[in-house]
Amino acid sequence: MVEKNFKVTLEDEARGITMDAGSSAFLDWLCSFSAVGDDGKQYWFGCSPLILKLENIDICSVEFCSDAGEIIQDPRSVYKIAKFPSETYVRRDIFKGGSHKVQQLSDKVVVDIGIMHIECHEDNSWHYQIHDEEKGFKADFIHKPICGGPLWYGREKPSYLTQHSVTYGYNWCGQIEGSVTYNGKTVHLKGAGIRERYVAIDSSSAEIGGWEDWGWFHFDEVFGSMYDFRLGIKDFALTLVDENRYFPSGDMNIEHHEWVYFPQYGGFIPSVYKIRFEVEDGVLEMTARAATATVWGVTNKVPDNPVATLMWDKVEGVFTYKDGRTRKLTNGFGGMSIRQWRQYPCITPPISFNELEEGNRFTTL
Repeated sequence: MVEKNFKVTLEDEARGITMDAGSSAFLDWLCSFSAVGDDGKQYWFGCSPLILKLENIDICSVEFCSDAGEIIQDPRSVYKIAKFPSETYVRRDIFKGGSHKVQQLSDKVVVDIGIMHIECHEDNSWHYQIHDEEKGFKADFIHKPICGGPLWYGREKPSYLTQHSVTYGYNWCGQIEGSVTYNGKTVHLKGAGIRERYVAIDSSSAEIGGWEDWGWFHFDEVFGSMYDFRLGIKDFALTLVDENRYFPSGDMNIEHHEWVYFPQYGGFIPSVYKIRFEVEDGVLEMTARAATATVWGVTNKVPDNPVATLMWDKVEGVFTYKDGRTRKLTNGFGGMSIRQWRQYPCITPPISFNELEEGNRFTTL
């Protein structure tokens, strides 16, 4: 267990912005969250300001989902299918490289790309403001971890996932509060989510060649994030809130259950996750179910290794302390991004619904 050395500084938030073109392949200040509105509904949100120096482009991506999907039995086969709705709001703008503006000031780091404005403050809160006048969409929210620390990719030294996948940065799970305006109405939201400060000095998805899970969870009593590269690295960071105990290491096991076909993805995804963490103070066991999902990426090309984000609507867990006490966890939120390697030739024919538009096919890394 580590109590110090996890502090995030403004230098960490600004890392990469002074590098010469070509020396930093990929920068982002991403945020993804799930929250309950003052109307009682659950919502899912994701945004990603990206600087891709090697491609000489900047990208501003936003997606917002107000409805959960369902998993149904395909009457023509033995497969179940994820019938997930399209996003309520989605926008993706690509700009010429150098269109962004990133400043490190005395008390914050400020990022501007397209319709997105982000302020990273000294108290470790991030303030997002998004305003799309054309589509009448606004988002204004603050992400703030309440205690503990992040899951570091690399800080003093970079992390080598593969020979040509070399990164600095972190992700950090925390609380979300703010508002979203869409379709002429404003909803005030409270929930939880993950943010990411990512700097890739080299990037090669082709080298990865295996299954990846990277995700987050947040209960009132415990929160954290995880990364599982089945061919190599397995990492997580977990914080017990009342005890203010931060664990950047231990044992983790991720199980995938109830696989379903996701037409927009062109493949199968696990709709149920069962995850177990063992740390110095005890064991966390949790189960999560997918409510909807998005497919994503930056290159507009269909790859051999598709990527999707599964957003959970039912997250349950129990923490068992070393002395045998058990604690049922409350107000669970979370989500998981996945990358899998396509099999060629594919032995599963495409499965679709008549109402599924061909234009909904994905683009990804």
